[in-house]
Amino acid sequence: MGEFIIFTQNTMASVVATREILQKHHHKIKAVVIASQLRGDSTLDQLKVARKLIKRSSYGFFAYKIIESKLYNLLLSTHKILRSRRYKQGKASSISELATKYNIPVIRTNDLSNPTFLEEINTLRPDYVLCIVAQILKKKVFEMLGNKLINAHGSYLPEYRGAAQYFWYLQNNEEQFGITIHFMEAGLDTGDIIFQKRFRYNQNCTAYRLHYMIAKCFGRMLNEFIDDYADQDIIAYKQEEENATVASMPNREDVRSFRVEGKKMISTKDFLRSI
Repeated sequence: MGEFIIFTQNTMASVVATREILQKHHHKIKAVVIASQLRGDSTLDQLKVARKLIKRSSYGFFAYKIIESKLYNLLLSTHKILRSRRYKQGKASSISELATKYNIPVIRTNDLSNPTFLEEINTLRPDYVLCIVAQILKKKVFEMLGNKLINAHGSYLPEYRGAAQYFWYLQNNEEQFGITIHFMEAGLDTGDIIFQKRFRYNQNCTAYRLHYMIAKCFGRMLNEFIDDYADQDIIAYKQEEENATVASMPNREDVRSFRVEGKKMISTKDFLRSI
């Protein structure tokens, strides 16, 4: 029976996916690592990372990403205060609450690439590390954890490598989204593929709702990895580089075009039902 560590964050997508895993396979999880949304040992370091992200994208989309996470965690807190049925069923629990419930150690870090942190992870001797994070991992992580790193990526790789696939699915009027479970390496989503699937969705949904659906699939497919792949020799296959496309962070004009076409980033209805 394999043993796993989860690298996750308190963002909407990470919480949703991690909760799926903890509810089904908590007995196989050695630790849950909760990383900050922005890498850096100090506030100044994190602000520098934020500045780089804004330069790559836009103030508008960066603000949306922060608000998305803050609103989702506020929604979880509201369910907890009201002791709602979803909260009592564990469907609106936070990662730390579920970890406590199942007696799983929680490790917090601002930087997943910190050498001291990585030494601590190595001492736990996981079979695999399931990654549901947006932090860019540095070379040291791959040197120390090697082929233990398993990623859930929101596209049918090598299509849409990169960030914010949910935005581009809607912007490009795609009829399906993809999910790929793959080994991680230092390149941009270039690791060998273990398995992948495509899913249809309602193209009239908001970006937030689509992101939520992708996150649910992350959790379910990582559960499938644990059930059907982790206890045997994994046969993975190279990506077809000639078919590779890259999804960049949306810039100001991309977001403006998205809205001009009548598409929405978030709605009250989608927000409240996407728990």
